[in-house]
Amino acid sequence: MQPSDTVQPIVLLVDKEDPAAHYDAVAAAAAASVSAYARREDDGPWENWVYGRFTKTVRRASPKAFAKLAAQAPSGTVVVGRAQALAFEPVTYEEMPKAVRALQVSGTQLPDEDPVPGRPGAPVVVVNADLEMSTGKAGAQAAHALLSWYLTLSGQEQDAWCTDGCPVSVRAAAGTEFRALAAAPGAGPLIVDAGMTEIAPNTATAFVAAAGTVTGPPAAR
Repeated sequence: MQPSDTVQPIVLLVDKEDPAAHYDAVAAAAAASVSAYARREDDGPWENWVYGRFTKTVRRASPKAFAKLAAQAPSGTVVVGRAQALAFEPVTYEEMPKAVRALQVSGTQLPDEDPVPGRPGAPVVVVNADLEMSTGKAGAQAAHALLSWYLTLSGQEQDAWCTDGCPVSVRAAAGTEFRALAAAPGAGPLIVDAGMTEIAPNTATAFVAAAGTVTGPPAAR
């Protein structure tokens, strides 16, 4: 199967008057990405993409623009704390809806406030704190990690997690802690970035932690 040249658009709500916490937005972006895939009605747009690099583009929208796009998003609106995110099916850049393509990509950075507590038993995405990724970049990497983990589940496990609202939280780890958690038995696939934006190629960015291995605050960086 040939790698796909399509990209999945993910849209984050960025409210300048009441911005969400960085890690809540990263978690919302990840959950929205997987929710859109889990709720697909046609495998056609997804088939090659999900077996390729499942490239994502995280864009930011004002409250007004976000509200207009929400009705069209197959993911539905995913809410984590004050963060809200939408995700769409993969498309080529040329076929991307104009309203999505017009949204800003680079420079999405939300404040480092305390995130909402993670739900007990929900997956925890660990992102590499050494990289100091922007909210947009971290959201894309967390989405990669969460989808990779989701694809390892049985159909019954996938349905149970999605029926429960696709709960997920995000925390950061650096150096030896990041590497040790990534190597723990039961950890999800380790995401290694192609290096097209922000970070160097072949850099490990994120993974879903093995159950019970992450303790303490969900986002200490």
